[in-house]
Amino acid sequence: MKARFEILKKDLYNVFVMGNADDRQLYRIYLLIAIPVFMVFAMFGTFPKY
Repeated sequence: MKARFEILKKDLYNVFVMGNADDRQLYRIYLLIAIPVFMVFAMFGTFPKY
């Protein structure tokens, strides 16, 4: 479990601070951010209409 947190911490650092993330790191961080946002939309409102 501790190793997973270290991986996520390293991915967050590479994506947002350094800017040299690979595709797998971008994928993990996208899921880390996107899933809670979609859950909030599903619980409290509607999805934006384009």
